[in-house]
Amino acid sequence: MEKFERKYFASWTDLDPNWHVANHAYIKYATDTRVSFFSELKLDKDKFNNLNIGPVLFYEHMHYYKEIMMGVEFSINVEVDGYSEDGRFFTLFQNFYDMNGNHLAHLDLAFGIIDTKLRKLISMPNESFEIFKEGPKSKTFSIITKEDLRKHGKFPENK
Repeated sequence: MEKFERKYFASWTDLDPNWHVANHAYIKYATDTRVSFFSELKLDKDKFNNLNIGPVLFYEHMHYYKEIMMGVEFSINVEVDGYSEDGRFFTLFQNFYDMNGNHLAHLDLAFGIIDTKLRKLISMPNESFEIFKEGPKSKTFSIITKEDLRKHGKFPENK
């Protein structure tokens, strides 16, 4: 897969009190794009359900560069930034662009696949993982480890 991208129009319901697209709408559109990307990997809702698996987010970091106003057409792409050799840990970039190619926002996220019955992380199904490996790569793509997911220095602190 050379490139994965979806197009959208910012609607009235996406706006915040400042009359531009709200944070929750960026996340909603990014999620919709990822779900479509997963479908390309043969990991759609039915496949997840049949295998008792699902994606689980570890973090999402959104960086805003230019606001999106109501009625503006924009696109979001998906780039594979990394994966672990065992297919348990993944990082993606999603970039938002207007139709003139202006970079509007960037989303950096990490996720894994969870067995929904055991409630434990598992490897992505091999058929899907092989397709994932052929996905569009970011400029900073690398093979990652579990430790790379703690690169921001955030750890649980129990009371």
